[in-house]
Amino acid sequence: MRELMTLLSRQAFNGYPDEYLLARLKGRRAGLGGGRQSKAAAGGMTDAEAWDPMSSEFRWVYRQMNEGLRQTFAPLFLWFELRTIILCLRFRRGGERGKAAGLLPASLLAKPVQQAMTDDGEPAAVMDALSGLLTAVAEPYRGLGAIYRERGGREHEQRLVTLYLERMTDLPLHPVLREFFRALIDLRNLATLAKQLRWQLHEPQAFIRGGEITTERLGKVLAEENTAGLAALLAALPDMGAPPATPLDPEQQLFGWLTAKVRRLGRDLLGVGLVLDYLWRCFVEAHNLSLVIHGEGLDHETLGAEMIG
Repeated sequence: MRELMTLLSRQAFNGYPDEYLLARLKGRRAGLGGGRQSKAAAGGMTDAEAWDPMSSEFRWVYRQMNEGLRQTFAPLFLWFELRTIILCLRFRRGGERGKAAGLLPASLLAKPVQQAMTDDGEPAAVMDALSGLLTAVAEPYRGLGAIYRERGGREHEQRLVTLYLERMTDLPLHPVLREFFRALIDLRNLATLAKQLRWQLHEPQAFIRGGEITTERLGKVLAEENTAGLAALLAALPDMGAPPATPLDPEQQLFGWLTAKVRRLGRDLLGVGLVLDYLWRCFVEAHNLSLVIHGEGLDHETLGAEMIG
C-alpha cells in the first residue's frame, strides 16, 4: 500500500491513536447533514459548495489518522480522488486550466499529481505526465496517454476507473475494504449493463473484473439482450431486497444497497468499518446535496427517488 501513499499528500503530523479517532468520528457522525439540504433547496448553494464539506471532512480524517490507518485507507481516499482527477482532465480538455487548478486546494492528491494536472502543455501531454505517476497504482496506467490520443476522453476516463478498481481486487486490502470494493464493482457493472440494454449498446469491455458477478455472466445477459436476466442478477445480490420496479434503471437502488452494506460494515468492532461508514456518509450527503441543486424545479417525490437513502 506504500505505493499508493506516494499519490496522497504527505502529512507532517503523525496522527492520533485509533481509539481517539473512532471516538471523534462517532460524535461527528451525529452532526452530519444539519441545514445544508434546506440551503441547497433554497438556491443558496453551488455544486462546488455541495462537495466542499466532504473534501473538508476527508482532509480532517486523513490528518487525524496515524500512519497505519492512512495506509489502510489510502485505496479509498484515492478512489474518491479519481473524481478530482477526471474533473481536472475535463477542464484541461476544454482549455480551462484555471478551473482545473481551482479544484486542487481541497484535494488530498500529492503535489506532483496536482502539478501534472496544471502544468503547461496540451491535454495529451498532461495525460502522459499523469499516467506516469499513476503507475504507482498499476503499470497499465502507462498507456493511458495513448488511449486518450487514439480514442478520446470518454474511453480514457473509463479505463482510468476500470484499471483502478481491478487493481483493488489484487491488493491485500483490509477485509472490510475488500468487501466494499467488490460491492462497488458489482454496482458499477450492473448499472453499466442496465444502460447498455436500455440504449441497445454492446460494449462488453466496459465491465470491470473483480465483482461477485463475473464479467462472463454480465456479457451473456448483454449478448442475449436479456432484461429478465438483468433483473435476476439484481435480485440475486445478497440483501438486495425487492428487485427494482424498473430494472433498466437500477442505479439508485444499487446505491441504496451499497449504503446498507456499508452501514453493516460500520458495526466492525475493530474500527475500520466505522471509518468507512463515516466517509461514505460524507459522500452520500454531498451526492444528495448536488442532486438537490441540479434538481431545481423537480417535485419532492421525484427528487427523493433519486437520492441515496
